Amino acid sequence: MDYMDNAQVPDAVTIDGMSENQFRTAIEAMLREGRADEAARRIKDELVFLCGAGLPLPARFRFIASQDVIVTGWDRLIRRIAELDRPGDPVTAIAMDICPAIAAATADPGRPFYETAYYTDRAWPFSTAGRSRLAQAFALPEVPWQGAFEDNDDTLGVTGLEDLHAVIAAMRKLCTAGMATAEEQRACTVGACHLAVLTHQALRDKAMAEGLPRPMAVLVGGHGGYPAFEAAALAAVTDERWPEGAPDGQTAAPAPSPFPAPPFPAPPLAADAPDGGPPPRSAAPGDDAEAWHLPPPGIHVTGTQLRRRLVTQESIAALENEAAPSLLQTLANRLLTPFLRKK
Repeated sequence: MDYMDNAQVPDAVTIDGMSENQFRTAIEAMLREGRADEAARRIKDELVFLCGAGLPLPARFRFIASQDVIVTGWDRLIRRIAELDRPGDPVTAIAMDICPAIAAATADPGRPFYETAYYTDRAWPFSTAGRSRLAQAFALPEVPWQGAFEDNDDTLGVTGLEDLHAVIAAMRKLCTAGMATAEEQRACTVGACHLAVLTHQALRDKAMAEGLPRPMAVLVGGHGGYPAFEAAALAAVTDERWPEGAPDGQTAAPAPSPFPAPPFPAPPLAADAPDGGPPPRSAAPGDDAEAWHLPPPGIHVTGTQLRRRLVTQESIAALENEAAPSLLQTLANRLLTPFLRKK
């Protein structure tokens, strides 16, 4: 069996006092709990002893960060989601799988193939699942949405890690052939985990910076390669508490949605409109639903909406603070009004 297969645990190799399998499982648990940055720091602590002159890994492994990794194809992803959306059945999750096994069969083993898959709630209730539910699903022998995607393609890609993937691919061959030292085996494990975490961070940051049509799950996985982490970079909803396994039983207050808010609320699909009427809007607390916002230019503005925007508490207070007319002005108005009407 291949040394880099997740099913085989080389007991002779220890990382930070743990076996290879324990170390890899600990990093994957951090990803599933939303602690990717902490996982990256822990890996870098190990890279200090494995990178540089005379060591198995080049120094760049130690100093590269997620900001150096570029996720490509985001505009195309947004268009593809719109093409796959159906009334009452929109896309609620996307997944990007790292597929180094496919790349190994090509002339450029340092450039993994990235597969993008699109899911709706028919595959699994992504739209109502927080990170803890996703972590529970990932922990099953087979994820419930396995093979239930609406479509898959190569829309998303990752650049900036090609040379490092090539190093790990070469080192993996040594491990497979039984020619690697214990230090090289350790370096292969830590380096491969580092590349997977960097990809996870990069996709998370891209989704948060660029946004998606709606809050949805963003998943990162691995197919046919090592370490084959499976975790959610983002969930559609935020858990009120840490999932099980949080350090020291910590709890966290509900966090705001990780997705950037659009300038105007996205209208629901046509099937969500009651009786064929206009789509319902959900107003912010304390706001009138009809006066929540004015539509963008080119869309009809009702008199009720405009009136409720112009007649505000501030405008009423300004009128009340205006000086009252004098007694002489009041008498003059009453005497002159009949005369003006005759004219």
